[in-house]
Amino acid sequence: MAAGYGSGSRGDWDEARIALGRVADILRESDGLAREDLVPRLQGVEGYELIPEGVRSTLENLTPEEQAVAKTLIGTLAANHFYIENGEGGLRFY
Repeated sequence: MAAGYGSGSRGDWDEARIALGRVADILRESDGLAREDLVPRLQGVEGYELIPEGVRSTLENLTPEEQAVAKTLIGTLAANHFYIENGEGGLRFY
C-alpha cells in the first residue's frame, strides 16, 4: 500500500485512515513532543505501519511547532467533515 496511490485493498486504506486518526489523538493530547518522545508514541499506534511511508516520515520529523499546526489543521478538517480521499483528494500542488 505504501508504494503509491491505489495500491493495497480498500480495507488497508480504511485502516490507515483510522490509524491516522489515532495519530491525530496523540497530537491533540500533547503540547508538542521532542522527536525522541514523538516517534515511539507514533510507532506504537495500532495500524501505524499501514500509513504510507512518506506520511509516516513527515509525521516523525515534525517539530513541536509543526505539531501544533498539524493539530490545528487536522482538527479544523475534522470539524468541517472534510477528508482527503482517492489519492490526491482533488488537491494538487504545483
